[in-house]
Amino acid sequence: MERFAIFVTGAAILALQLIASRIMVPFFGVSLYIWTGILSITLLCLAFGYYVGGIYSRNTPKESLHAVFYFIPALSSVALLTSALVYPITLGGLARISLMGGTFVASIILLSAPLVAMSALNPILVAIERSAAEKQGDAGAGWVFFVSTIGSVFGVIVAAFCLIPYFSNQLSMLMIATTLGVLTLGGVTVHRDLPRRLRVTASVLAGLGVMGSAIIAGSHIAKNPSQLGDVPIATSWTVVASYPSAFGSLKVVDAPLKFVVGVALPQTEGERGVRLMLNDGMFQDGIFADGSSAFLFSHLLETVATNLVPEPRRVLVLGLGAGLIPGYFARRGAQVDVVEINAQTLRVAKAYFGYNPGKETKIYIEDARTFVTRCDSDYDVVLVDLFVGDGVPEHLLTKEFFDDVRRCLSDTGVFGMNSLADNVSDLHRHILSTATHSLGRVALISEAGQSSQSITSAFLFAARHQEALDKIPGMKIYLDQFPPSIASEMSMLSLQFLTPDSSLIAGVPYSTDENNRVAIYAAPAQMLYRKLTIEVIPDFVLAN
Repeated sequence: MERFAIFVTGAAILALQLIASRIMVPFFGVSLYIWTGILSITLLCLAFGYYVGGIYSRNTPKESLHAVFYFIPALSSVALLTSALVYPITLGGLARISLMGGTFVASIILLSAPLVAMSALNPILVAIERSAAEKQGDAGAGWVFFVSTIGSVFGVIVAAFCLIPYFSNQLSMLMIATTLGVLTLGGVTVHRDLPRRLRVTASVLAGLGVMGSAIIAGSHIAKNPSQLGDVPIATSWTVVASYPSAFGSLKVVDAPLKFVVGVALPQTEGERGVRLMLNDGMFQDGIFADGSSAFLFSHLLETVATNLVPEPRRVLVLGLGAGLIPGYFARRGAQVDVVEINAQTLRVAKAYFGYNPGKETKIYIEDARTFVTRCDSDYDVVLVDLFVGDGVPEHLLTKEFFDDVRRCLSDTGVFGMNSLADNVSDLHRHILSTATHSLGRVALISEAGQSSQSITSAFLFAARHQEALDKIPGMKIYLDQFPPSIASEMSMLSLQFLTPDSSLIAGVPYSTDENNRVAIYAAPAQMLYRKLTIEVIPDFVLAN
């Protein structure tokens, strides 16, 4: 029974690390800082737990060790229950104070108490088994740590394939808390010879952990909406639906438009409701009540592409979003292929954003990188919509990726990609350098006010025959065809053509699969983007 308990607690320790990362991403972003905080705090807690457990075991009678051994999972259960209640109301404030420092404090809140307690079990079990080994050899220490480590492997697999893709972060924590509470109840039931006082205390504590987790889980499920059908768009922050997945937490959220766009709007327009698709707290797509896109990127990608190729036969869209771009080209009679890595995105697009793909559309659930390595050279338009806020897809920003995309283009094909520009890092220039070293001459459309704004939209276009880009300056864009907020943003766009020798990017290194520098360049921009986002989105939207 004791070694089974070590197996379970070993599993819980590693599962909690993965779940903690998913909890922290909406508040602190996708960056190395999260894992630096989690791993640092985890190792410190494990070291401290091993030390405390060893000190406690030196002169403690075996009967007391047995009782404490089964008391600790109950204590961990209550600690996890407390963490599950506390983190939704504390992590947002920590992120607003300091993204970097907040990751360490958040890791302490989520992990410290249960990890210190559960790691102490290993030396305690070694001490319990020491008398049986008569102090010979390793006294069973090797076997104890072997079982615990195998449990950790099991915990990683369960968290990655059973918990995170199907349950919210809070529910996942509560499931682990319940498991630990049940472990204590099973232990004190089997070992009736344990001191009565400790047995009763452990049982009460375990019952508190199990019952508390069940009550909170029930409340969470009741409050977590998952409405289907025609749901009117609200004009205040409202979580319409939540979908856990292996690629982030998808949420359908209604919000006032003024919090979404980066331009000043009349009051009546700013209060207009918009439905958003959020992935780990980042805006991924959005629509107005009439089904039109609420974001500039889809309108601009569609407009430029159709000006360059008025009647495309085949279109490849990398990244589904809410399905607005694929739907646009399908309505124009094109054969559309969509590549989306997250099957839940398709489910959300159909249920809440009116996406209804017909026979002219094929959807491939896979990584865009693997798809473009084998696609044929027959696409008139290839559009890349793979940026999700600070979730920079590093493997999709290398020279080899752009080489593969260029190979997918037909003889008259064009390529378009939405991106972000910032004034705190060289990420934007680095992406442009990588793109030009593969695609040659490119057209960059960006917001003219970048120098006065922290982050702005940027769009990159290229063509199989580079002279096709010369049509862009002469495009006729009728602003009255767009929603007022989109028209305001389009009126501030600027155009420039770039080659690898252009002054903007001359000398800037580019990324390859062998030497990918995106993460280095992206770190400051990721922190800035996340900081700007958490100042807008309420904590209750980001949590879970």
